[in-house]
Amino acid sequence: PDDIVHDDASGITAKVLEKSFRGSHILYTLELSGGEQVYCLALSHHNHAIGEHIGIRLDLDHLVLFPRI
Repeated sequence: PDDIVHDDASGITAKVLEKSFRGSHILYTLELSGGEQVYCLALSHHNHAIGEHIGIRLDLDHLVLFPRI
């Protein structure tokens, strides 16, 4: 979730499916346009509603992939 960054200026958007308040951050479960689900950890002042589309971008310092089963 720390590699996907909330960014209102991004042309890439995802739909908020779930959110969980974590103190200074909110952990969002997001759905991409292809139906894939990803997580985004955003500062808590970026409080978005379930069903809302938010801008996101990748901030990859390292990439970890797992094979699809």
